[in-house]
Amino acid sequence: MDLVSPVIDILTRLWDCTAQCRGYICHYEQNLRSLNSAMKNLQSLKEHIERKVEHQVQQNCYLKCAERVEIWLANVNEINNQVIGILERGDAEAQNKCFGGCCPWNCRSRYNLGKEMFLMTNDVGDLNKQFMDLGSLTDRIPRPPVDEIPMENTVGIDSIYSQLWSCFQNRKDISTQVIGLFGMGGVGKTTLLKKINNNFLHESTGYFHVVIWVVVSKQVNLSKIQEVIREKLRIGDGIWKSKINEHERAVEILKILKQKRFVLLLDDLWEPINLVDVGVPLGYTNGSRIVFTTRKEEVCGHMNAHKRFRVECLSTEASLDLFRLKVGEDVLNSHHEIPKLAEIVVQECKGLPLALVTLGGTMANWRTPEEWRREIKVLQSYPFEIAGMDDLVFHKLRYSYDSLSDNTLKNCFLYCSIFPEDHNIMIDELIELWIGEGFLDRFDDIYDARNHGESIIGRLKFASLLETGEYTNIVKMHDVLRDMALKLASEKENKILMQERCGSSKPLGFFRWKDVKRISLWGPDIVFYGETPTFPGLLTFLVKNTRLKRFSSTFFQSMNALKVLDLSYNKDLTELPVSIGELINLHHLNLSYTNLKVFPIEIKNLTQLRILLLDDTKNLEAIPTGLILSLSLLEVFSRLLPTTANVLPYDQSLSDIALLQELECLENISDISLTLSTFGSVLKFKASSKLQCCIKRLTIMCSELETLYISSSTMKRMEHLDTLSIRDCHSLR
Repeated sequence: MDLVSPVIDILTRLWDCTAQCRGYICHYEQNLRSLNSAMKNLQSLKEHIERKVEHQVQQNCYLKCAERVEIWLANVNEINNQVIGILERGDAEAQNKCFGGCCPWNCRSRYNLGKEMFLMTNDVGDLNKQFMDLGSLTDRIPRPPVDEIPMENTVGIDSIYSQLWSCFQNRKDISTQVIGLFGMGGVGKTTLLKKINNNFLHESTGYFHVVIWVVVSKQVNLSKIQEVIREKLRIGDGIWKSKINEHERAVEILKILKQKRFVLLLDDLWEPINLVDVGVPLGYTNGSRIVFTTRKEEVCGHMNAHKRFRVECLSTEASLDLFRLKVGEDVLNSHHEIPKLAEIVVQECKGLPLALVTLGGTMANWRTPEEWRREIKVLQSYPFEIAGMDDLVFHKLRYSYDSLSDNTLKNCFLYCSIFPEDHNIMIDELIELWIGEGFLDRFDDIYDARNHGESIIGRLKFASLLETGEYTNIVKMHDVLRDMALKLASEKENKILMQERCGSSKPLGFFRWKDVKRISLWGPDIVFYGETPTFPGLLTFLVKNTRLKRFSSTFFQSMNALKVLDLSYNKDLTELPVSIGELINLHHLNLSYTNLKVFPIEIKNLTQLRILLLDDTKNLEAIPTGLILSLSLLEVFSRLLPTTANVLPYDQSLSDIALLQELECLENISDISLTLSTFGSVLKFKASSKLQCCIKRLTIMCSELETLYISSSTMKRMEHLDTLSIRDCHSLR
């Protein structure tokens, strides 16, 4: 009995030790079902995880599946493939039985499969447990320092791009933080800024930590600007939402940007913005850069730009390259005449990239010279009817016009379109036309009106609606802006009729123009015969540089509203009709550089006249006595003679003196320009304090003059004098 107990104990222990091994065989089918069930549960969990990850990524493009989750999903896929193989073999083994299905056919094979299923079930369970430790299913994608912005190939901006890019390469220049790019609409400012942005993609030094692109647009919204910066800096939603106003958000942005060397690119500023209110650090010398684009140069000043770059229109060569790129070589090569016609289209665009791109896309549809000539004719006469010009070009340029702060600025801008294409507009002439039209009527003093006119020109230049000419006394208007201005004027019932170099000597049909407000006719081809036009609402009538010799006697009798009449530079014009006396509302009369011989007495009826210009009317006889005196509202009088003018005889001195006396008696006169060609007129001028106070330009051309002394008190009175010319005074010692 003593021996049996130990043996039983040993056998019991051996039996217990082999229980798990026996289970591989005895519980084979149960283990098969358990593995299948566990794997299905794990597969369902995997699909659930994949759906959640996909949803989170779709909701937030800055998220991606976490690397630990990707590993877990890969392990699930791998074990699933293994389980599928085991289950297939396990099902086949389960069918191999003997003794009426009571025993396995091959105990060793069943044992091995049973053990494999048991271990695989544990592995499946382990993956289920690992899921509990995964935590967040997604991670934020590390954002690159700069986001690429889509853009087309650039042409002709390499020079200014190199200048601008050098501001980023010069790391030692820590004082240049704010840079302004300004220029007219459609000139390529945004394209240049995009090129700068995208070039940081290839910047390998990593000097700048982050490049932020913000489109500001016309209606400034600080909250939107802050939101764009927030997204780029990856400020979390929780932190951001806890900031209840713009100031608190600015503090959060400032806290992060102060720790970075950043580039902030602000596109399309219409008005200055306070970057401090946004949260952008200013005045730090860590090399950060802020670059903005604007149509208004004055914004550069308000934004305290350390450097400013004017973005100019393209050169003729670059314009042609850009246009050819948009049209396509297949179209240009479709007929030998088309390349020459393409040059005509390019010339009409005057280097404006927006117009070149738009017209290039339009002209790409035409492959015959006839079609190109037809489109060119429309472009030259009615450019807004060309496909894309109105909605793509004029619409964009009009933002600059709409942003002008008052109607005076808008009217003055539209008025500039009365000049021919590519014309050098004299600033003094333009301002006097504005005064004549009444745009500056709120100023009683002519000099105050002129100062305000110069301020308007400055503001139009700052808005990139006018350009500085070759000389400081000249401005120019881009031809595409001029086309837009003519269109806007017609929309506002201020229609301007502009005709120049028409290439035809046919008489003009005035009857078609009775509703226009302003007429501007230039060039030797302008012809009109014995018509009596009816223009009841006409305000400005310019006829210049023609071969006209005279007007019909009744020509001006139906222009009662006319304020401005400019007949200057008609060098064949010898006489004026008596109907000029019908212009009772005329404010501005310019007869300079004409060949008039007689000054019509009827001009004395022009009692509203404020400006009378008679420069270089060397053949004009004496102005009738009393005529100037009848022009009681006259403020500006000018009669300067050229150097080639004949010196008047002594007996003419009396009429010269009479003219000076009449000017002296005018209460409102304040601006006089004169040529004194007789000794008596010089003495009269020296004796008149009133004339000295009003003189603006003075030419003394008197052969009898032996001495000329101008006292300091006289010079003091001539405070408005800006030009003094003394010539042909051969006796002067």
